[in-house]
Amino acid sequence: MKTLPGCYGRPLWLLAFLIMHCSSLFAQVTKVSERTIGGTGFETGRVVLTTSDGGYILGGISQSNTGNDKSEDRRGSNDYWVVKYNANGEKQWDRTFGGKDTDELKTLIATPDGGYLLGGFSISQKGDDKSEDNHGDFDMDIWVVKINANGEKQWDKTLGGDQTEFFSGMVALSDGYFVVGTSSSNTGGDKSADSKGDGDIWLIKLGMDGQKIWDKTIGGNGYDGADDIQPTSDGNFMILGTSNSSISGDKTANSKGDYDYWLVKVNGSGEVLWDKTIGGSNYDQAASLTNTADNGFLIGGTSSSGIGYDKSETRLSGGNYWAVKVDASGNKQWDRTLGGAPGENCYRTLALADGGFLVGGVSFSSTSPVKSEPSRGNGDYWVVKLSADGHYVWDKTLGGSDRDYLGGMAQTASGDILLLGESDSPISGDKTQAPIGDNDNGDFWLVVLRETPCTTPSLSAQTNVAQPVLQNYPGVTLVVEGCETGRITWNGPGGGSGVGPTIPVVTSAVGTHVYSVTCTRGNCSATLSPTVAVGAPSVSGAFDGYIYGADCNGFRGWAWDGNKPNTPVTVEILEGATVVGTIVANEFRQDLLNAGKGNGNHAFRFPIPESLRDFTTHYLTARVRGSNFNLKGTPQALQCYPSWEAPVNKAPVAPTPTVLIAPLTAQVGVPFSATLVPFTDPDGDEITYWVNPLPSGLVFDYLTRVISGTPLEAGTTVVLYQADDQFGNTNNVSFPITVNPASTTNVTGSFDGYLDKVECGTIRGWVWDRNKPNTPLTVEFYHATTKEVFGSTYANIYRSDLQDAGKGNGAHAYRFEVPVSLKDGTTRPIMARVQGSTFELKGGPKNLSCNVPVRLSAESSEGLQVTVLGNPAVEHVQVEIRGAEGQPLRLQLTDAGGRLVSQRQLEAAKAIEQQILSVGPYPAGLLLLRVSSGLNSVTVKIVKQ
Repeated sequence: MKTLPGCYGRPLWLLAFLIMHCSSLFAQVTKVSERTIGGTGFETGRVVLTTSDGGYILGGISQSNTGNDKSEDRRGSNDYWVVKYNANGEKQWDRTFGGKDTDELKTLIATPDGGYLLGGFSISQKGDDKSEDNHGDFDMDIWVVKINANGEKQWDKTLGGDQTEFFSGMVALSDGYFVVGTSSSNTGGDKSADSKGDGDIWLIKLGMDGQKIWDKTIGGNGYDGADDIQPTSDGNFMILGTSNSSISGDKTANSKGDYDYWLVKVNGSGEVLWDKTIGGSNYDQAASLTNTADNGFLIGGTSSSGIGYDKSETRLSGGNYWAVKVDASGNKQWDRTLGGAPGENCYRTLALADGGFLVGGVSFSSTSPVKSEPSRGNGDYWVVKLSADGHYVWDKTLGGSDRDYLGGMAQTASGDILLLGESDSPISGDKTQAPIGDNDNGDFWLVVLRETPCTTPSLSAQTNVAQPVLQNYPGVTLVVEGCETGRITWNGPGGGSGVGPTIPVVTSAVGTHVYSVTCTRGNCSATLSPTVAVGAPSVSGAFDGYIYGADCNGFRGWAWDGNKPNTPVTVEILEGATVVGTIVANEFRQDLLNAGKGNGNHAFRFPIPESLRDFTTHYLTARVRGSNFNLKGTPQALQCYPSWEAPVNKAPVAPTPTVLIAPLTAQVGVPFSATLVPFTDPDGDEITYWVNPLPSGLVFDYLTRVISGTPLEAGTTVVLYQADDQFGNTNNVSFPITVNPASTTNVTGSFDGYLDKVECGTIRGWVWDRNKPNTPLTVEFYHATTKEVFGSTYANIYRSDLQDAGKGNGAHAYRFEVPVSLKDGTTRPIMARVQGSTFELKGGPKNLSCNVPVRLSAESSEGLQVTVLGNPAVEHVQVEIRGAEGQPLRLQLTDAGGRLVSQRQLEAAKAIEQQILSVGPYPAGLLLLRVSSGLNSVTVKIVKQ
């Protein structure tokens, strides 16, 4: 056998697996080698451990019979499969364990006697390698298997109650083992206590022979699932879980979002010493717990939360890695959000020999400020190295053209990193071996990474327009090159900072502006100080102008020069920093003449060029050519189809004037709602709406056209509001949503308004600004004494009496749906004010006192009641609707996968509205009927036979 010499003069892996190296300066990471391992069928790798003999052991799931790397036939549909290799990368043995049904390994640990303990779940009954029946019929139980150093089974133990148990982790003790999982069972079987909620952490102490000594149920009144367990430096144990329980049972803090990370410290007897809830405002799913050199822990998981509570960085998509470092007492020290779009799932964390950490899982994302490589296929291994203090060091994407999901990670004595998971990919990307099993089924995929000495980056930067840049020129950027595999951070004039290779340049001030750019690759870095020269405009004047419409029919506005009131000016239309066209503002508008804008010949309508009719979203701005004046009301977003695809059936028509005359304003942490004005369709077609993007924390109901939620981050977002008819014709307009920081009080005006009605259903009234008579305002509602804010809404509902009274265009009424949290029997004095101002609406305070609502069936909502007659249905189903008399009504039928089956809209419902829906043509199964009227909606289930 050929050996490869290493720094310490001993043989290592054959074929370059785990080659030793002497360098201590690590920076970048490269793939050393990879290996595909499997049988005749399907395998999934879950865990890899380095072993005391210098080799490694792999564990996972197999469906294969004897063949290729598998030496034994399968027992059931899925089995535990363990494979042992020596230090040279040669297979020593493999073992299959299972019953006659499904048995899935999750992890394995080394035991003090040189053997291993395997842990997972089983639904198999007694037989083959299973010595005990499951405790529940067809329910999952925890199944642990003890093997010796040669892989021979010594004993096995089935643990469970009358419901479902999930396995999560194990710890070897001097006198036995701790096993932790999640249980929904009450007393019975191996469970000595009833469930405390929907699911609980279940901790079991086993003796050295596998017999149960005791068990503990740990949880609150909701769902509390275990994810991992590790020993602590003081001889106790830390359990990591995911929880949505409020204060109850063993939970000492309320949930912060939908689900949170939950740390529970227990002693050797399983008694809870303390617990910590760590989370953001949305969904945070824990996965892995790792001991750190300072006696603390690194928690790894997946988060869809934005900034707030324990989350210090914004989410990058629907879900990203979220790594949280805590000290020995569970106090957060730092956290990092890692990923891109569309998202990631974190499965493992690993402490490295140099004090850093590895966070790994599967990524579906392209590049981002913290992801240096694009996706390879339908999910890739993605690992990120962080320093001991949480700073990014490097990341690595690995995969082929199909699915590659990481399961486990380990580090060898030489410092190499082992990654094990499942691969379905053919030879492609990083994959050099074809699938082994029949029908290209998945296999274990083992990848070896090595950190390499750093190479100092060579940086350059240039602007996207020629310098000097004209003052107030929009869309100017500095683009940094030479840091493609590193991380870029930058600082600019006025305290600006950010990450990534594209730097937005502020052009408001004339002069030379210096930026500081740093590229970091591992432990190496390079800096650059590019400059941007901003020059004074060549054209001056007393300019004014506004963009009042942007859709596929044109980009519309007006511009004039107060110094030359009857002379038309030329307007440039820009996308970013690129001029897409020019137009002379010389069309007559009577309102401009009435407003004193010279002779009124200062409007323009710029036709959308074919280059922008490509189904993608474009953000346009406008400026007086040669000047530093940008027209107000920009940027505007639009998305248009090519002219050659213009339909015979006409597209929806946007509201006139545009959707909202003024931008929407909301406030961080304050519940918000606003109803968008509808489009009209010249052909009377059904219209479907969508909005994108929205500030974090807000959602859009396409049936009611309501934007609602609680904003999480301050900033301004330009939102595209689009309407599509049933023939695919589309039109859109855009408007900004500005989310102000908490406790903002800088809005001024000549306000007037009234708090008309405070009722348990809604709070209603009106408000306007005399200085801006046609501009809607945002109203917020609060407790008159404590000043606690309960929510906000946009006052843009039209009332003829307001217009008749001279309140601008009359679109200044509001209707705020009272949150359920205020329906608790408590009397509260309600006040209203213009958000961000000190102006309080007249008529307040008014008392709100609502009893705890009686729990309604799934067929009612705020007076809207839906009854299905003839359910299950064969050909037709009759629906009876009450509580929407005189109101518009929409019925939408979808299948269980969310696909639209049919929809129907009524202009005005009867007191008792009856509709008959045909379900005959559709396959048997579950259908969902959603009935909407105004802000209320009800969803009912229909069973199609």
